[in-house]
Amino acid sequence: MKTPKVETKSFFQKLLEDKRAIRECIQKNGDLKKLAKERDIKFATPVSYRSDR
Repeated sequence: MKTPKVETKSFFQKLLEDKRAIRECIQKNGDLKKLAKERDIKFATPVSYRSDR
C-alpha cells in the first residue's frame, strides 16, 4: 500500500503564506472569514465586518 506523498512545510513558511493571503484578501475586499476557514487560520480577536467600509 502506497502512502500519499505529503509536502511538509515549516511553520514559518505557512505563516508567511497565510499573512500574504490575508493581505491580498483585505486589499481585494474578499471574504476574510471564508479564507480563514479554508486555510485553518485562527485570529486572536473575532473577525467582524464594518458596514461603513
